[in-house]
Amino acid sequence: MERDYFDMIYSDLFPIVYGIMALFFFWTGIRAILTKRPFLVSNRWLLSVMFVVFVPMIVRFVQRPLDGVMGWTNPILFGTILLMMWYQLRGYVAHAVTDTSFREALVAALQKLQLPYGESLSVIRLTSVDADLQIAVQSWMGTGTIKVKQREHRAVLREIVTAMNDYFRSSRVSTNLVSSVFLVVAGAAMAILALDMSRMLDIY
Repeated sequence: MERDYFDMIYSDLFPIVYGIMALFFFWTGIRAILTKRPFLVSNRWLLSVMFVVFVPMIVRFVQRPLDGVMGWTNPILFGTILLMMWYQLRGYVAHAVTDTSFREALVAALQKLQLPYGESLSVIRLTSVDADLQIAVQSWMGTGTIKVKQREHRAVLREIVTAMNDYFRSSRVSTNLVSSVFLVVAGAAMAILALDMSRMLDIY
């Protein structure tokens, strides 16, 4: 049975979406496993991948006019989720870290940049620039996050993250690869699913 134009676009997008997700997860996980070093990346990369996940919904929204209240449900839900993720996925995420290695890299970065600081629960106060770093480390998974509360100090945060990555590349530190292994497995599974979906589309 020949598919109409809309069905072709909508269906053909899914293997591409899963393929992009597979590449992102696999690359993130395999990087830590091969180098055996922690690293930090911007959470905006994850937000971009999540946006790709919603592309088929956008196509449906464009191709088929909205009809009634139910027709607006998906676009409103899509916009709300993206807005929430845009707010929550600020800052940077660390992979393959432990409590010790994350703290060592952060302290080394602050010293390198000559940023005096004070500490309280989950917050590092940069006294010279009146900025608050919000820290969270999930050592059992090997992940952590760092973001700055005041958005006007995002440039300072980028400098700190760059210095932390330099420290990870040049120093021997403890690592935890649990989340990296999960990411590789998830990426491989998505790649298999994308290939299978492509094969099914070829049949039809």
